[in-house]
Amino acid sequence: MAIRIQRLAGTPAKGLYSRPEPALGCSLCYAGVKAVVFVTGLCDDSCFYCPVSRDRLGHDVFYVNEERVDTVEDLVAEVQRIGAQGASITGGDPLIALDRTLEVITSLKDAMGPGFHIHLYTSGRYATIEALKALDRAGLDEIRFHPTVEGFEDRIRLAVLHTGMDVGVEIPIAPRMVEWAKKVILAAWRFGAKFVNLNEMEFVEPNTRGLLARGYRESRRRPFTVEGSYEAALEVLEWARENTSIPVHFCPASFKDSIQTRNRLRRAASLDKAWYEEETGEGTLEWVEAKCGEAVLQVPPGYCVEDCDSRIVEAYPTRKREPRIGEEPCT
Repeated sequence: MAIRIQRLAGTPAKGLYSRPEPALGCSLCYAGVKAVVFVTGLCDDSCFYCPVSRDRLGHDVFYVNEERVDTVEDLVAEVQRIGAQGASITGGDPLIALDRTLEVITSLKDAMGPGFHIHLYTSGRYATIEALKALDRAGLDEIRFHPTVEGFEDRIRLAVLHTGMDVGVEIPIAPRMVEWAKKVILAAWRFGAKFVNLNEMEFVEPNTRGLLARGYRESRRRPFTVEGSYEAALEVLEWARENTSIPVHFCPASFKDSIQTRNRLRRAASLDKAWYEEETGEGTLEWVEAKCGEAVLQVPPGYCVEDCDSRIVEAYPTRKREPRIGEEPCT
């Protein structure tokens, strides 16, 4: 395995590449400067490996990062609050809510400027030529297809021929999916896509039943991932390096969950902290909350208020500072 890794670009912790040409959307995500826009939980596919939580999947809900929003104006305000330099639009399938998706793209471009990079994930089920052209006119920079239906190659071809968007493909990888992944990569290469991303298959509560029913197990060595996914990715990357010229990237689940998310939270904490809040270094904020009768005071950590019920509070840097991670007495 060590020899195979040496032939690849990148690192096992942050991601490996068949060729050192990551998509621009990926580069911004690595730095934690992209907002994640969950534009709808509606989806007409039923992938057994889907990791989307039950309170989102199948519901027409609207989020940016951890914040529930009701309007596009609220979304733009939240993106500005956290100082994002780009956005990824996901779901569900954003093309089911095409009008909302188009409004999100145009509103973000108007508010943040033309250099604000936006990429979008879709199965392609509803990627008609009219929808693709509308996304392009709205200002979408990059579209990533997740093949779930026959004829996905035609969606790639249409997007390449009729739009100026960067076109890519993004799929999960796990044992028994290697040959399928190779076919997808060949199709993406043949029809003009710029890149293919392989995501280490996650093993989380929403997809546990589906994975177990198909004989997959959680890795003991790489928690919350499917056993053998990492090795399957290495096999595909090596094959792609030797047999195609399209850049293929493997994104480890641990990188997305720890480094990428933590970088995004750290950025939000740094930009939005109040005078009494201190950053923890892990993307959260701490302060002292003192309840003095009917009054509630907030002061910096280390300044306990005498004769009051003072507690050290730690929370994520959301607008309402919820969810709170924990509280403990201030001594």
